[in-house]
Amino acid sequence: METDGDGASVVALAGSIQEPEVDGGVVHVIEPSDRTKFRLTLEPIMMLLLLGVNVSMMLLTNLIEERVCLHSDLGKNKSVNCYNMTSAEQEIVQPAVADLQMMKSLIETLVPGVTALFLGPWSDVNGRLPLFLAAISGMVVSNCMYCVFSTMPSLPPIMFLLCSIPVAVSGGGGALFIASFCYIVDITDFKTRAFRLGVLQTFISFGSIIGSLLSPVLYSKSPTYAFALSSMFTIAGLLYTSLFLKETVVIKKGTNTKLFNLDLVKSMWETVMKKRFGYLRCIIILSAVVLTFNLAIVLGEDSLMYMYLQKQFSWTLENYTLFNAYATLLSASIPAIGLYLLSTKLEIPDMYLATAATGLRIIEKVGLAYSQYTWQFYLVKIFGCVVLTSEPLVRSQLSKSFPPEDLGKIYAFISVIEGFGTLLGSPIYTTAYNMTIHSFANFIFLLSSIFGTFVLGLYIVILFLLSRSTRTEDLLIIN
Repeated sequence: METDGDGASVVALAGSIQEPEVDGGVVHVIEPSDRTKFRLTLEPIMMLLLLGVNVSMMLLTNLIEERVCLHSDLGKNKSVNCYNMTSAEQEIVQPAVADLQMMKSLIETLVPGVTALFLGPWSDVNGRLPLFLAAISGMVVSNCMYCVFSTMPSLPPIMFLLCSIPVAVSGGGGALFIASFCYIVDITDFKTRAFRLGVLQTFISFGSIIGSLLSPVLYSKSPTYAFALSSMFTIAGLLYTSLFLKETVVIKKGTNTKLFNLDLVKSMWETVMKKRFGYLRCIIILSAVVLTFNLAIVLGEDSLMYMYLQKQFSWTLENYTLFNAYATLLSASIPAIGLYLLSTKLEIPDMYLATAATGLRIIEKVGLAYSQYTWQFYLVKIFGCVVLTSEPLVRSQLSKSFPPEDLGKIYAFISVIEGFGTLLGSPIYTTAYNMTIHSFANFIFLLSSIFGTFVLGLYIVILFLLSRSTRTEDLLIIN
């Protein structure tokens, strides 16, 4: 068992806000008022952003399929309509489309995976708003590029990868979610944190629902309309952030604003690896591993789900968006109600809920693998409605187990591991799909169930380690 040589202490000063001490590195957090705990802050921003993302994401696969067809030998065949391909023709172009989507994922995660080393510790000193503004600005530029490129049928499909560069250099989704989780930690206490993270996930889900429902309507007119509307929503999110979102960190004069500061990386590494009471250090590492597998499963499946349903059930974009809206609605409503009752009211520990959610996920994946009819797909998705609750629950548990001055560094470490894990997840799922597309394309769901079983085992280990790491002064009681 690890021992803590100097003993961790948590300082909470009434009347102060989170203020990083440049010398001491201690973050002072105000005792959140009831109004602050429940008032909406960044939730509308995330809803606008995910609305914009889903308006364009739903149709991007269709657009890339059309361009791959137009610029391949298939497009030279006058009997082939690249804008309305048959299932057999889609099966021909899908491996190339899957490879392009894998490359897109790699671009959008590789650079953010490196910058995440610096973002968490940097935001503890320089504030959360710069991360929001940078990440959202990258999304705005990317959407505008898609809008322009969609008007040029002669443009080779590989050129769409250029649209991922602004997202990559601005921090991507990693920067956005590091800022989001740190912001929620800043404005909540440990009793309401899991619920507030659940509310955030609900707003994200509703944005996804609205965006996915708008997508086929706009695509029937023109893909350019969809990308233009997506750009407008992300611009609205950027304006809302700059005008209405309040900074939670007091930035002191003389603070080092340099982002790529190796001292920040050293500080993060020392924070993660320093000796703590019980098995708390091991819990950080295992939490990063389970969140990495969870993200790899979600992103790996999402990148291939539409193509799989096209092949397996001959679904159109309209069919898929209705299913996606249904699945997202389940993910938005049931977990929010469940977290409020189970976490906030009944105070069931976060890790118990995350473990139960993982068990339901395994049932869902096996069910999806052997679903032969559309109604079965819809029914099995009920078990998967809790799939997105694991990450906020794990982060909520970490925020209760470690002092606030360590959380930015711990979240940054987790984001780095998640980013590099995603680099492996996307190629694994793409390779598995391309190898089984003609025989058993359902294998991607069985692969998810295998990963899920491994994650379930890790959750059980974390629960055991938490039970052996409960010395009060080393766990965060008030934040």
